[in-house]
Amino acid sequence: MLLGDLSRADYAKSLPPVFARLCAKLNSLDLANLPLGWQDLEPNIRMNVMEFETSEAAGKQAEMHRKFIDIQLLIAGEEMIEYGLSQPNLALFDDYREDEDYQLTDQIENQNEVVLKPNMFAIFLPYEPHKPGNCVKGNPQPLRKLVVKVPIELL
Repeated sequence: MLLGDLSRADYAKSLPPVFARLCAKLNSLDLANLPLGWQDLEPNIRMNVMEFETSEAAGKQAEMHRKFIDIQLLIAGEEMIEYGLSQPNLALFDDYREDEDYQLTDQIENQNEVVLKPNMFAIFLPYEPHKPGNCVKGNPQPLRKLVVKVPIELL
């Protein structure tokens, strides 16, 4: 997982070139006024702009991908994301949905948390389980974010 903040002038300094390019493109957009839903960012790279209310992490499942990298960029609100970086035990996950590139689990081993604020992004690589959309300190709030799906072949 990688973390960054588009508000910093040096946000791209330690990013692989594909992520630096995509983040620069995102940084040039009027994020607050992007239409909701799926749209193309580049050929073969799509993003989903969404709005929802954060909720408690308890009872939610974490997701994990194999073929795509997630760039999750917070536009408005605050969001806590639970994640794991250790090698996942695939026996704890349900069946892999190849067409949609995800599988779910009730448990993230060696779980960590990060709180995103506006303009911050988290990049989740394949086999890094993550549970987004959680409220911070038990306080649900409206959220606006986008998720970019980057094919692993571009890394």
